[in-house]
Amino acid sequence: MHDTVDHRAAHVLLREATRDDHEDTEASDGMRRLMDGMLSEAGYAALLRAQLGLFEAWEAERGAWLRGAAAGAGWAYVSRAGLLREDLGMGRGEPGRDGDLAIAHIVGSYTGEDSQAGRPPVGAHDVGDPPREVPQAGRAPVGAHDVGDPSREIPQAGRAPVGAHDVGDPTHDTPTAWGELYVVEGSALGGRLIARRLRELYPDREHRFYAVGEDAPSAWRRFQHLLDTHLPDDASCRAAVDGARGMFARFRRTLKEPTDV
Repeated sequence: MHDTVDHRAAHVLLREATRDDHEDTEASDGMRRLMDGMLSEAGYAALLRAQLGLFEAWEAERGAWLRGAAAGAGWAYVSRAGLLREDLGMGRGEPGRDGDLAIAHIVGSYTGEDSQAGRPPVGAHDVGDPPREVPQAGRAPVGAHDVGDPSREIPQAGRAPVGAHDVGDPTHDTPTAWGELYVVEGSALGGRLIARRLRELYPDREHRFYAVGEDAPSAWRRFQHLLDTHLPDDASCRAAVDGARGMFARFRRTLKEPTDV
């Protein structure tokens, strides 16, 4: 007898394999208190700072991969660390030093059109060296539900540019990195609902981080297609699931007990 082969698309396998992780993260104490309006403004800022620690660490770990393989595949990542710094009144930071990663402002990339064949995505040009190492931290909200398959063609992955190897990426594991990015980009969907709530609770603050996906829901369908292209077999899907579960765990550690001062 032959083993049964699971022919479901990679993005579907990821969603179903991490459903419990996703739900546990959404139910974390930090998210519950945030959405219930139980955090003072200072407590909300503390929660943002905790997530900044997570994303500074993750973007330092994955910066070379995001600039190289992910950008070469047609995905222009928007630095969450940069958006969090703006929401905290710290500015985006110095290019090349931090999570800006040379990768794109929100308006020019996440909301942009699909890349043309042979061209890098908008905002994916190199603007500096990889960010410096920072301590590992936890993670943020989720929302990686499936919203349907793409209806238009997406460019196939090209080769990463010369020098875009996984320097600064300690695992050298591209499928795992796609799984981590699945959690990060999926959180933009849930962030749209959170951003509306935050504008009610904290009307005088900026909310760029949680609103990152508001203008481009179709970007999630594009990203799903990239997952299906770059996770073509069982082994790569398993590695991506491991990466996604690890990323959910980092978010839960961040959101477990927000400080309210």
